[in-house]
Amino acid sequence: MPKPLANTNIVIVEDDVLISQSLVDYFGSRNTLHTFSAAELALEALPHLPKVDVFIIDYRLPGMDGIDFFKHLQTSYPQSKFICISGEMSLELAQNAHQLGFDALILKPFDFTILEKNIVDLIQA
Repeated sequence: MPKPLANTNIVIVEDDVLISQSLVDYFGSRNTLHTFSAAELALEALPHLPKVDVFIIDYRLPGMDGIDFFKHLQTSYPQSKFICISGEMSLELAQNAHQLGFDALILKPFDFTILEKNIVDLIQA
């Protein structure tokens, strides 16, 4: 069994309150989490946060979508890992996420242990 994720700074940008809270419940006791319901809110707060290890970004967000948010971040956070989560899967989304440089694309609803394994693998790579 892989080592559980711990002592990791994670930013979650997810507008679905249930999913966001589930991520906090699963990862929050062992990690530092910052949650935002919109990309614009995250962009305002990021300069005041410590180093971010992992971004978990919903594809469909109100206002700026997850792809545009990622484009704003990728050069400023070269050491961070980026995971796009989406309730819809299409070939176009998969190609866009891959071409832009997302480290992973995970379909909702997801198994938290699989998400955790993906994050651990990305950080250890």
